Amino acid sequence: MLTTVLLGVFVLIALRAPIFVALGAPALLYLQLKGIPFALAPQRIIGTVNDNILAAVPMFLLAGRLMNFCGATERIFGLAQALVGHIRGGLGYVAVLASMIFSAMSGSAAADAVGVGTITVKAMRERGYDPSFAAAVTLSASTLAPIIPPSIIMIIFGATANVSIGKLFVGGVLPGLMIVGLLMAMVGILSWKRGYPKGEPFSLRRVGAALWNSALVILTPVFIIGGIFTGIFTPTEAGVIAVAYVILLGLFYGTLRITDLYQEIVAAGTAVGALLLVVSISGLDGWVFAREQLPLLLSGEVTSLTSDPTLITIMILLVVLLLGMFMDATPIILMVVPAIMPLISSTAVDPIHVGVLFCIMCVIGLITPPVGVALYGVAMVSRLPIERVFWACLPFFFTLLLAIGLLILVPSIVTFLPSLMFGN
Repeated sequence: MLTTVLLGVFVLIALRAPIFVALGAPALLYLQLKGIPFALAPQRIIGTVNDNILAAVPMFLLAGRLMNFCGATERIFGLAQALVGHIRGGLGYVAVLASMIFSAMSGSAAADAVGVGTITVKAMRERGYDPSFAAAVTLSASTLAPIIPPSIIMIIFGATANVSIGKLFVGGVLPGLMIVGLLMAMVGILSWKRGYPKGEPFSLRRVGAALWNSALVILTPVFIIGGIFTGIFTPTEAGVIAVAYVILLGLFYGTLRITDLYQEIVAAGTAVGALLLVVSISGLDGWVFAREQLPLLLSGEVTSLTSDPTLITIMILLVVLLLGMFMDATPIILMVVPAIMPLISSTAVDPIHVGVLFCIMCVIGLITPPVGVALYGVAMVSRLPIERVFWACLPFFFTLLLAIGLLILVPSIVTFLPSLMFGN
C-alpha cells in the first residue's frame, strides 16, 4: 500500500499536477482503501499548520517583497560595486556580494534571483560581459538566500524536523560565507581567462558615500540576525520586526505608498496561502508514512548498509539532489524529513549539520532543470533560453557541490557557531 501511495505522488508530479494534489490525492485514496474515516484528513491538515513558528514565513516573505520599495537592491548594488567593482571581472564579484547582502533580508532564492538579477545582468551586459556569464553568476549567487539567515526553507525544515530554527540559522552563517568565497574564486578564474574588464579605480570616498546611502538598508539584517543570535527575540518575532522596520524605511525614503503596502500584503498572503496549503496537506502524507512505518523501514535499510554518519549524510543528500531536479524545496522537505528524522535520531548524525546541508542541497535543486524556480527567474530577467543559462552555470554548480563536500568532511564549519552560542 505504501508503494502505491509513493508511486501515486511521483506519477502526479511527473504529470505536472499541482503539488497539493500530488501529495493529497494518494493519501485520500489510502484512507478510502483502508476504510479510515475521511474526518481524519482535516484533523491532520489543520494540526500540521497549527505551529506558531510558521508565522515567521509570511513575515519574512512580506519583508523581502517590501524591500523593493526602499530601493534596497539599487543601494546594495551600489555598495557592492564600490567595494569590489575595481577588480577584474568586478561586476561578477558585485553580483555575488550583492546577493549575499540581499539574502540576509529576503530569505528566498527566487526573490534574490529576480531582484538582484534585474540590475546585475543589465549592468554586466552594458559593460561587455557575456550575457550567459552574467546570468550564471546571478543564478549561482541566488543560492545564498536560503543559506544565510533568515531562511524560509530553514524555518520549514525546523518546524518539520522539530529542531531549533535558531541553531539552523546560526549554522548557515559560516557555510554561507564559505560559499561566497568559493563563488568569488570561480568568478576570478573565469574573468581572468576571458579577459573581462575592470571597473572604476577603488575610492574610499566612493565607498563612504555608498555606505551612507545604504546604511539604513544594511541595518535590516543586523537587526534580524543580531536579535536572533543574542536571544532578544525569536525567529517568529524577528519576522514581525523585519516587516515593521522595512515599512518604516519605505516611509522614511518616501517610496512606499499605502496602496503599495496593501498590494504587497495581498500578494504575500496569496503566496503564503499556496505554500501553507502544501505544508498542511503534507501532514496527512506524514501520518500515512508513519502508519505504514516508512521511517522504520528506511532506518532499517540504511543501517543495514552502514552506520557511518558521513555515509548516511551522503546518502540523504544524494536523494535530495535527485528530487531537487524535479521538485521545489518545500515538498522535498515535507516528504523526506519525516522519513529520515528517526534515522538521524538513531545514529550519530547531528541534526543541525544534516539540516543545514539538506537546505543547501534543496537550494542547489532550485538552479537545475527541469523544475528550477531560480533558473526560470534568471532566464526571464536575462532574456536567455533556460538551457543556455544552465550550461553557463555548470562551473558554479560544481563549485557548490565542492562546498557541500567540504561541509560533509568538516562538520565543524556548520556546528561550531551553534555549539558556541547555544551549547551542545
